[in-house]
Amino acid sequence: MASRNVRFAGGAALALIAALFLAVNLIAQVGFPGWRLDLTENRLYTLSAGTEAILDKLDEPVTLRLYHSAALSNQFPAIKTFATRVTELLDSFRRAGHGNIRIEIIDPIPYTTAEDEAVAAGINGNDTPSGEAFYFGLVGTGPIGGREVMPVITPDRENFLEYDLAKMVVALTAEKKPVLAVISALPLDVGFGGPMAALRGQSHPFAVYSQLADLYDVRMMSPDFVEIGAHIDMLLIAHPPKLTPQQLYAVDQFMMAGGKAVVLVDPNAEVAAQGPPQGGPPQMASSLDPLLAGWGVKIDPQQVIGDAEMATKVTVPGSRRPLDYLVWLRAGRERMNATDIVTASLSEVLFATPGHIQKLEGAATNVEPLVTTSVRAGVFDPMTVRTTGNPEDLARLFKPEDKSFVLAARITGTAASAFPEGAPKTEGTQAPNPTAAGATPAFGAAERAPLKQSAAPINVVLIADADVIDDRLWVQENGQGASRTVVPLADNGNFIVNAVENLSGSGDLIAIRGRAPASRPFAVINDLKRAAEQKFMARSQELRAKLEATEARIAELRQSRPTGANGAIVSVETEKALADARAEVAATRRELRDVQRNLEVDINNLQARLRFINIGLVPLAVAAAAFLLSLVRLRRRRLRRGVN
Repeated sequence: MASRNVRFAGGAALALIAALFLAVNLIAQVGFPGWRLDLTENRLYTLSAGTEAILDKLDEPVTLRLYHSAALSNQFPAIKTFATRVTELLDSFRRAGHGNIRIEIIDPIPYTTAEDEAVAAGINGNDTPSGEAFYFGLVGTGPIGGREVMPVITPDRENFLEYDLAKMVVALTAEKKPVLAVISALPLDVGFGGPMAALRGQSHPFAVYSQLADLYDVRMMSPDFVEIGAHIDMLLIAHPPKLTPQQLYAVDQFMMAGGKAVVLVDPNAEVAAQGPPQGGPPQMASSLDPLLAGWGVKIDPQQVIGDAEMATKVTVPGSRRPLDYLVWLRAGRERMNATDIVTASLSEVLFATPGHIQKLEGAATNVEPLVTTSVRAGVFDPMTVRTTGNPEDLARLFKPEDKSFVLAARITGTAASAFPEGAPKTEGTQAPNPTAAGATPAFGAAERAPLKQSAAPINVVLIADADVIDDRLWVQENGQGASRTVVPLADNGNFIVNAVENLSGSGDLIAIRGRAPASRPFAVINDLKRAAEQKFMARSQELRAKLEATEARIAELRQSRPTGANGAIVSVETEKALADARAEVAATRRELRDVQRNLEVDINNLQARLRFINIGLVPLAVAAAAFLLSLVRLRRRRLRRGVN
């Protein structure tokens, strides 16, 4: 009787649990349709604080019109899943917009006015196997007549989708874009093909320039500029040409008035080698020494930084394994300032042959590192880097200094002018234009009184590398023409845009951009690989040196070999030396194979343990807990039976 009661109670409990489950779901769907609980690790279904701040500031409606070929997407499960993610995110924008975000979803069925509308709006149609065009793009319209278009929304931009949507909302509601002046020896606005190639679609702006142009009124400064207009809000100085004294003075006075700038100077700019200027070799190095000294820092033009821990692996012809290229550096989260908003959200930034930033003694400014090397870093001469093509040869010359170097820094505070005596003489250069009556004098103009120190704190983000903006380093291009998309492979562009946005006072988009999933390498496995590879390279270098010495000795013996009876003796000595060398080569190669084999065994064992923990241990733990629980219940039942 007691056992029947227990079974009845258990069945009733299960029925009650099922009823409660159904009731909770029904109440949630009917009574709280907008409520969500996001338990994903990276909170993929929760809008970031930056997006919510942008949407909270809306006081006029913005319309986002999604053109989606719904029937066609059903034929492709991956596209259908991605489309669901897009519509869910748009709905999240609508709910967070407090009535100021309007979402319209239109299915451009072939041969309908909806398809005509999509084409007219600039949405790209992609051919499907059935011959019909598949549309999946977005058009945004703002309260003051603004219009923004995403011709195609692709899955490879999924990690950046929230940022793309938020950026569209910002662009649609901005009354005026801040003015960003660019001083550079690089053709950031048209690419290395030049203006005519850009018009033909054969050359494109640098990806970071395109990102900035979406948010700012970007002005490329003329190579012969002599002043900086008062309407300029901030500067981007990226691998500048050799500036004249008057140009340096204009930049100096802009900064002394409390100016803001993102500055990239480089002792060895590989990006410059892509397109040498007409009539001369490429400008491989850049400097702003007179200004940097006034800001309390210096960048040594004769020092390129290498780092054994941050080195990028490259494939070299003739090598059976990737090699560490010490001067191409991958800066992960552990190398970036986690408390500065410019770098806190970044996952990885790539540098190529960078310099390093040093604070001058007695400097009044505050120099806060943003990106640093590991302590396994050292310096190379730029000419050595340019003439040494093999990573192994460069590694033999490397001497770590057991200290960390600063690759990028924020400079703030009171700075001194590089021109304490006022404007330089303008002999041989173009004189500044006279200021029109009633207009604010430009920086560098004779009508503006010179400043010997900053009237307001300066704010500079200084990067000792110009290659961070090289597309080859951090983006992948897909498609051509209107369908061309650029997919970031690293956070280089975000680094520059974050810096510009932060200095311009906009922090909301920065918080969104950091939502891209971070790379999560197996640190222990990578450490094992690195340790074994270092041992492998060391033994390889010993072998090469031994072979070279042996070959030189053999060549010397052969050249000095006399004729006659002694020739046979020398020949025997030569053959013995050669045999010894071959034996040493064979022994060393066996040792190298053992090192590589042991490396693979260690890595395989560690990977097997990780797989067991991730795949097997958790289910085993659950099973063990269930088994123990069943034992406890069984014991209780037996005790109850004993009592009864």
